[in-house]
Order: sequence, then structure tokens, then C-alpha cells
Amino acid sequence: MMKRVLQISLRADPLNPLDGGETGGQQVIVRQMGRNLQHLGYAVDIITLRQEDHLPERYSFGHLGQVIRLTGWEGRLSSDADWHRNQDAIIQQVLTWIREQHREYHIIHSHFWISGMVAVRLARELRLPWIHSPYKMGQWILRPGDEVSSIRLQTERQLIEQAQGVVVPYLKESEMIHQMAPKVPIYVVPPAVDITNFFVRDAGPLLRGLGLNKPPILYVGRLNKGRGIQEILEVMTRASLPPDLTLLVIGGSPGEVVDGQPTNPTLRSLSEKLNGHVRFLGPMPHHAIATYMGSATVLIAPNQGPTLGMAVIEAMASGCAVVGTNVPGVEDWIEPGFTGILVERSRIDQLWQNALELWQTPNRARQMGTNGQEIIQRHHTVNHMAQRLHVVYEEVASSGRHQAGVGY
Repeated sequence: MMKRVLQISLRADPLNPLDGGETGGQQVIVRQMGRNLQHLGYAVDIITLRQEDHLPERYSFGHLGQVIRLTGWEGRLSSDADWHRNQDAIIQQVLTWIREQHREYHIIHSHFWISGMVAVRLARELRLPWIHSPYKMGQWILRPGDEVSSIRLQTERQLIEQAQGVVVPYLKESEMIHQMAPKVPIYVVPPAVDITNFFVRDAGPLLRGLGLNKPPILYVGRLNKGRGIQEILEVMTRASLPPDLTLLVIGGSPGEVVDGQPTNPTLRSLSEKLNGHVRFLGPMPHHAIATYMGSATVLIAPNQGPTLGMAVIEAMASGCAVVGTNVPGVEDWIEPGFTGILVERSRIDQLWQNALELWQTPNRARQMGTNGQEIIQRHHTVNHMAQRLHVVYEEVASSGRHQAGVGY
């Protein structure tokens, strides 16, 4: 018999036409989970909020799935207090849809604390098992400049204590959550890569299109403080750069890059000083990033705090060496000297120097990329993730038979 799963992902629309911004990695993970669970026989409904008026309220999502966008909230929820204050109305909207569609679910899976607020009460109302994916809890955020509301901190703790299962991407996060709620089952399901999209590519077409002589160094991520890209550019302005070296910067929210230049004054000034050694390409659809991953020599991951690590593992799957900082979501993947290089997060100068040396020794970088690609293909494809999640769903939905546990 087909089992139907209800996933709540209010802030991260898995079919958002332009991935990026604060929830970019989460969007990718939710999309991959939803699509590949269907290959195991699950029907998947993903409920999110419509972000733009032109997007359809319902959209087919695979042969057994659909995305349902709740309407009437466009532009109304800009703070944690807004989400908390309007949770009753959102819950009633979800319940109305479920009852009108005569839906019966096997399990509920919520993504991020905002979705958890809704899911915990839906589970109680519908008498369904519920698991929660917190995605970098507020008290775990260590990046400079980040602020976390008391509403979020309190709600996250309550959700962890009430969930029937918690799914996290990395073992370190499970250890922190276990200290908070020692009786709650915790499952580690690492992020995964669609290797039909991320793979080694002939760099020629990209180089010709961009007018480059050599494969670039690549950065993929947000542009705000705490991601390390500003520090990288500052180091570059003080360094002696080879004339044919180019750093490509992909990412940021819509409007943060205009006509190839960042709108942030500091980043723009640094870009001008680098005189063509850095190019800002702005945000782009997830599938389009794969071409750059598969054509670059090195990916830099200068994160100053925990990350989901999607850019890191996608670069590995693309045969690209990675140089990153020793923060969760980066250090979990890089085996120093084998798949890339790790440095202390405060040593951005060392990170850049290592990236430059790999760029100048492409055979060494290519071997690291090959090593990383083999690891992803053997253990961390989207099919692996779906299988792991299937085991979690069945254990939580069962009468307590233990089939899975903490760990990879």
C-alpha cells in the first residue's frame, strides 16, 4: 500500500525558481528528499508558503508528489515574531486543505523551527507521528554578525523536546541536541548529491563563454558577513595574483548583484581593487551551478560558522578539490590532503594561499577531486539519502522496533 508523507517547509520552497539566499541549501535538501522518497513508493506532499504572486498554488512534483503553496502571506512575514504570531492562521489553512483533499498521512516531517511550530500541532490534531529537522539551531550559530531571537531559541528547544524523532545532517549536531533532550531519538542523515547533475565537465565551453584562459577558483554561497567571502577578497587585494587567475563568485539574494557588481559597498570596493580577478555572477538556479562546479579547479569554503555544506559536497561530486575552514558542514567532508585542505576558520590567509597553490598545481587538485567524487558516488547520492530517511520514517512510525540509530 502506498504511504503518503506530509512535509512542512514553510520558508524553503523546494521549487523556488531561483535557489539562494538564507534557505538555499535547505531548499535543495527538501527537494531531493521529496523527489527520491517517491522512488521508494512514498507519495509526498510538501506544504510551503507562496513567495511571489505569479507562482502556482499547486505544482506537480514527480510521479507521486506535489508542492502546495499557501496563499495570502506574500510579504507579510518578515520577522520571527510575525511567524510566531500568525501560526494559528497558518495551521488552520493547512488543516483546511488536508480535510478538503481527504488526505491521510503516514508521517509528518517538518523542516526548520518555523515549520516545526505548525507540524507539532498538526501531528497532535491528526494523531500522526512527527519528525523534525532543525537545520542549524539558533544557539549553534557562531558566525559574526548573526542575531537570533528569543522566540526562536525558546521554540527550537520546545520542538526538540516534543518531537518523536529528530533528523540532523551531522554527528556534532546530534551530540548537542542529545544534551538538550536526551530521551529523543536522533538520526543522522547526511546531505546528498544528485550525481546525474553534478559531475566532471569539459571546462572548454565555460572558459570560452567567460573569456578565461584557465579554469577558475570558485565560491558558491551567500554574500553576507560571516560567510568569509569579504575576508577572501581582502586577502586577495594584499596578494600578488597571477594575471590569468579568476575567482568566480556565485550566490547572494536577488538584488545583491547588479550588472556583475555587488551592491554592498565594501564588496564593490574590493571587487574594483581586484581589477577583473573576481567576477560576481549573482544567484542562479541550482542546476546551472553544476556547470561551474564541474569546470572549476578549486572550490573555496571560507565559512565562519556551521553550514549545511551543500556547495562542498556538490563540488566533490563534480571532481573539484575543496579548501575550507574547520567548521561543521565543511570539516565533516574534507579529508585533509585527500579530498581537499582544511584550515582554522580565522586563517583566511592560509585558505587563500592553499587554494592558489592547488590552482597552480592542477594535477594535484584533480586527484583530490577524483578522491572526493568516489566518496560521494559510493556513499552520498540522493538515493542513499532517501534510503536512510526511509528507515527513519518506518522506525518512528512503527511501534518502537529499532532499525536505525545515531550515526552514518
